[in-house]
Amino acid sequence: MKLEPIEQIEELAQELMRKLDLLSGSKVQEDISYGQYKVISVINNHGPISVGNLGRLVGSAQSTTSEMVARLTKAALVNKVRGPYDGRVVMVELTDQGRQLMRRRRKRVREGYQALFNKLASSERDSFVGSLRNLDGLLSKAFE
Repeated sequence: MKLEPIEQIEELAQELMRKLDLLSGSKVQEDISYGQYKVISVINNHGPISVGNLGRLVGSAQSTTSEMVARLTKAALVNKVRGPYDGRVVMVELTDQGRQLMRRRRKRVREGYQALFNKLASSERDSFVGSLRNLDGLLSKAFE
């Protein structure tokens, strides 16, 4: 049975996400879950951030985010600090150990992407990157 184009896109997108997660090392055990890794990644990209903003960026309820932050604090990957302007606000920042974990993970991701990229013929590489840019542009317009 032939799938409609939209069904093909849906299946392909799900399969691509699964494979990219595997490639990025999300299944590699580092004593943290993939959800916790997403939290660390957001903190790494945004610097010290409030638990509320962190939850919004990760797409989790504040209670779920607070629970993850507690586990990451216990694992010495993040620190909680008071907000600079309002001491009632709890900010979260990476520890040195958290930054090291991010460097290791990003190195593995880059190595995985490079290995894939190297499998393309040189004539396919520009087209591949252009297609990804087009996809990014389409997705960006969807959220405007």
